[in-house]
Amino acid sequence: MSGEEEGTLCTVSFSPDGVAVEMVRGTTILEACRAAGIAIDAVCGGTGKCGRCKVRPKGLFDPGDTSALAEEERESGVVLACETLVTGDLEVEVLPRSRIREHQILTRTLETPVVKLSPWVRKVLLELPKATLYDNTADFERVLRALGDRNLEMPIVTLRNMSNVLREGGWTVTATVADLKSRGEITRLEPGDKCGCLLGVAIDIGTTTVVGQLIDLLTGDVLASASEYNRQISKGEDVIARMMYGEENGVGELTDLARETVNSVIGRLLEDTSKERECPVTAVDVVGAAIAGNTIMTHFFVGVDTRFIRLEPYVPVAHHMPPRSGHDLGMEAHPSSDVLLFPSRAGYLGGDVVADVLASGIHRSDDLAMLIDVGTNGEIVLGCREWLVSCACSAGPAFEGGEVSSGMRAMHGAIDSIRVNHDFATSYHVIGDERPNGICGSGLIDLIAEMYENGVIDRKARIQRLQTDRVREGEEGLEYVVEFQGSLGEGATGDLVITDADLQNVLRTKAAIFGAATVLLRKMSEDLDGIDTFVIAGGFGNHLDIDRAVSIGMFPDIPRDKYRFIGNGALEGARLALLSEEMRKDMVEIFDQMTYIELSVDNDFYDEFTSSMFIPHTDLAKFPSFKDRGSQETAR
Repeated sequence: MSGEEEGTLCTVSFSPDGVAVEMVRGTTILEACRAAGIAIDAVCGGTGKCGRCKVRPKGLFDPGDTSALAEEERESGVVLACETLVTGDLEVEVLPRSRIREHQILTRTLETPVVKLSPWVRKVLLELPKATLYDNTADFERVLRALGDRNLEMPIVTLRNMSNVLREGGWTVTATVADLKSRGEITRLEPGDKCGCLLGVAIDIGTTTVVGQLIDLLTGDVLASASEYNRQISKGEDVIARMMYGEENGVGELTDLARETVNSVIGRLLEDTSKERECPVTAVDVVGAAIAGNTIMTHFFVGVDTRFIRLEPYVPVAHHMPPRSGHDLGMEAHPSSDVLLFPSRAGYLGGDVVADVLASGIHRSDDLAMLIDVGTNGEIVLGCREWLVSCACSAGPAFEGGEVSSGMRAMHGAIDSIRVNHDFATSYHVIGDERPNGICGSGLIDLIAEMYENGVIDRKARIQRLQTDRVREGEEGLEYVVEFQGSLGEGATGDLVITDADLQNVLRTKAAIFGAATVLLRKMSEDLDGIDTFVIAGGFGNHLDIDRAVSIGMFPDIPRDKYRFIGNGALEGARLALLSEEMRKDMVEIFDQMTYIELSVDNDFYDEFTSSMFIPHTDLAKFPSFKDRGSQETAR
């Protein structure tokens, strides 16, 4: 293609969305989707590896490599948006299963009552003497004198407008004082009495989603909750892909995307609260923020390099990011607002886990507890009041929709619970009560447990040849049909299936989690019987059938009443730190107390991982509730 041809503009329209964009010839359909605001699933960041961004174009295009597609899909005109180049005007149908739709994001937390509210910001009403020829003290010194603390500082952004505010308020002003940094600051001055409004935000920056709460710092009440996909997803599904993108292109774009997402969440919080109060609540009213995220997300949000986290020995730039202002971090908040960033314990164990522990309270308990947060990375903490030890394992994206043929995130159209009947047909529940487009993490665990229970798979999670049309030969071996959806006609996405390769990916995920938990116990000379509480944090755990998860060997076979779900622990930990000086001290103590074990070079972990690559485990004695089932299969 000549340079002149490449510069030609082409019209790309999307149906049934009814939108169109002008794109330069030679760009990809994926880029056109993003320009048109079409949310399309491209979990690999557009590298052609995941095979999810399926579209059916009509017009002029170059399909590129279609090896990731099934023959039936190729024959029906389906291509990958990331591989297909626009060579002329196009009309594009984005297949339903490739769309990112309304996500079932967990905003629920424990909302533990805070006994003594002690945010690091407070408001003080000042009645200042008017400046005269006989009292010509400078405005700043006049404010300090009224506050009774000459050591307070004032950011330049506040100083610039101070004199106008004093006179606008007739020398009656409200000072916002923050004590988060080594020296206190007067971060805001408002004319008149504004002591009735003191707001802060708690934010959980996750790899997949960003969740926030707007908090009334005077009462501790949660005024609004909001969530959104992390816009970094367009650059890769997992943290490894994004770090590699950052190494090739710089972290600037990833930083911008993280901040855009956070600001969008804050904007929704303010909008919802303004409607509720029937009066405007604006960004400058937000005078404090507590943010928890994994190490990589925290680095990207601050805008620092992550390359040495990805490489052995996996060292971050900093464990403790110094408090920054809202202005420094490009946040939709008062420019001088202080932002507390939770400390990250290791390259792959971040501030979100420290926040989980804070929310769970296991650091204050005399009894032994184990906490696990399951995501693309699995983080585990074991301990009690006296000690804490932690580790992280690469669980993989299977439970978040990656590496599984019909996998998808927990959004509308996803099967989140399922049963396999005696005739091998299925019954299920779909988020949004609509036609199923895929299976999310909780649905996958249900499905594997049911397939094993009904003899569709063996203990190695291999599909068995059965006398049913539900089991058939696919392009890459045997597959089980979860839902027949007919041929690939207009708008169709093909049958929902799970393959032998899919099952092995899920098996590796559950093996990594159970193996890591087992190694952690062994290194501390503890056993499962000694665990008093097993805490599950995060959105995935909140929708889990715990008995099914135990039955496939993902979690230990202990009395079910020992399991405790805490919802979004990272968000709850951020809320507690925002509201309580005691909790902020606990946050630091948790970090100082927590020992981290690196499993990537631990032979014990690889031995346990291998032993866990069975349903439920090679050692059935570890799963007494399911021992008879395994014995029956062996007999068969």
